[in-house]
Amino acid sequence: MSTASDSGAARRHVYSKRSQARMLAMQALCLFDSLGDAFHAQLEQFLSDRVVQHDLPLAEPPPPESQRLARELARGAWRDRPRLDAWIVRVTPEWALDRLSPVDRNILRLGAYELYESVDTPPEVVIDEAVELAKLFGNTDSPGFVNARLDGLRSELGVGRRGFGNADIPPAE
Repeated sequence: MSTASDSGAARRHVYSKRSQARMLAMQALCLFDSLGDAFHAQLEQFLSDRVVQHDLPLAEPPPPESQRLARELARGAWRDRPRLDAWIVRVTPEWALDRLSPVDRNILRLGAYELYESVDTPPEVVIDEAVELAKLFGNTDSPGFVNARLDGLRSELGVGRRGFGNADIPPAE
């Protein structure tokens, strides 16, 4: 898994609590992807681990609120991954899910989860935050790839129109 330190941890920034949570959640999802459900037992330790936090481009360790939100996002996206993966497959017909890099796949899962579940975060913010994660942790093509796929998913889900929360896109065939 790429880390922010691979691309220059010397670049330390002050990020919002939600941005910090998304960074932690994306990394936790990559570990869920690798270790499976067994990672549930290690999630709390991972989120509060100072070495993990130091690998992120953060000026300061994430506060407890960021860790709480990261836990909610990672657990929710991992729990809902069958539905999220079906949606991702629909907006990436030229790619098999297992051919996507773990970073891109889990940024898409996290973004799809937030698009579907979050009523207080505008879809544009969810997509912008996912693109920022792709810039930090993905390869050079990741930001454009993530942006296009989540924007397509936003259109399919009807996100941005109130009451979309009952959207149920059937699984990909």
